[in-house]
Amino acid sequence: MNTYLIFWILGFGTLWAGLKLFNDEVILIVTMLVGSGLVLAGLIAAPDGLQIVVEVALVIVLFRICMECISRGDRS
Repeated sequence: MNTYLIFWILGFGTLWAGLKLFNDEVILIVTMLVGSGLVLAGLIAAPDGLQIVVEVALVIVLFRICMECISRGDRS
């Protein structure tokens, strides 16, 4: 198995788990940073053809996460 796939499984798994398991904003942000770092490590090791597809997907996921944090924030 290629090492980039292992990093991607761990990274996207961390991103998914962070959204589903944690309600605290600080822990959510930390898990998103860790997941993004793992995906980035996989991206560095990936073949050139896959890098662009993964970069676009990661930007979409991180945008959704930012919107989730904004919607959970205190609006008083």
